[in-house]
Amino acid sequence: MSPDLIALVTNASMALITFLSGCLVAATPWLTRGREAFAVSVPETAQADPRIQRMRRVFLASVLAISAASAVATLALSSTFPLAMAAVVCVPVAAGFALMLAFRARVQAIKRAEGWETRAARLAVVVGASEANAPRPLPLAWNLLYVPVILATLALALALYPAMPDPVPVHFDAAGAVDDWMAKGWQVIAMPLAVQAFMALCLTASHWQILRSRRPASPEHPVASAIAYGAFARAQSAALLVTGLVITMSIAIMPLAFAGVVSSDQSLVALVVIIIGAILPNLAVSLVYGQAGSRLLRRMTASSALDYDDDERWHLGVFYVNREDPSVVVPRRFGVGWAMNWGNPRSWGLVALLVAAVAAFVAVVEVLLR
Repeated sequence: MSPDLIALVTNASMALITFLSGCLVAATPWLTRGREAFAVSVPETAQADPRIQRMRRVFLASVLAISAASAVATLALSSTFPLAMAAVVCVPVAAGFALMLAFRARVQAIKRAEGWETRAARLAVVVGASEANAPRPLPLAWNLLYVPVILATLALALALYPAMPDPVPVHFDAAGAVDDWMAKGWQVIAMPLAVQAFMALCLTASHWQILRSRRPASPEHPVASAIAYGAFARAQSAALLVTGLVITMSIAIMPLAFAGVVSSDQSLVALVVIIIGAILPNLAVSLVYGQAGSRLLRRMTASSALDYDDDERWHLGVFYVNREDPSVVVPRRFGVGWAMNWGNPRSWGLVALLVAAVAAFVAVVEVLLR
């Protein structure tokens, strides 16, 4: 591939990633649970309210327009202003959050005007055998698949070691010129393994969070919602595993680049293409299942009652704080996935562990680069 073609493919891929992430944000109002609108608890029948429907359409059109403009800007800036390009990639997500806050305030006003309030205390939902038989996330043992990937990378690095120059180029500038080197030695073998091990640890921790998350059950449809959430969690855990394995395998590009089998530009193109491929399974799960399996419940009869309202626990619609909830991880209010319960001290403990793991990884990399 010529340098110009490689640059074009890389830039176009970054623009595509920007647009795809924006599309997922734009679709969020259709992916959230029926009893929530712009991070506000509402009766399921409120989704048919013309005012809320109009907000959803405006949100969709606005975020799609911003995403398209951001993708074009990414394409224009990626070669000349890489830092500005990195900032533009985040614009669709930031714009979606700002619009969500604006529409959240409007939905709260409608909620007060319509008198949508809980009429009874929330009761524990017992779904018996249906919940017991609901699909479960993949067991944590599936993450042992990262071990053969790391061992295969070790074998590849050892096989390519004799062909590696001394010193070994390990970093390239925007023009593709080498700007950092590493002395040929055991560090060259250990570097990709350390990156893979760290990524496998983080991905396994994410899988653990899915397993430990609170299993929500809709008071209106307890049995169906338990089964829908189980299917969603299982699909998410499978998508996470596939994504993790693909990304971890991609680290094998490092020893290939060290040995000169692939150029720096080719490595970058391969990584970008792999990232896009890794995004697609998660995008598919989000669109098919919706948040917590909400799209699997679309054909259920909508309830006009508001049996549960925890709006005061959700700050800015995305930060969950509830000291009375023993859960560490809960399904997101706006978006697809999970959020931390910042009212639980164990959540802060997990953050501390993450910071410690990142610090340890950075320290290991610094040692390897010496």
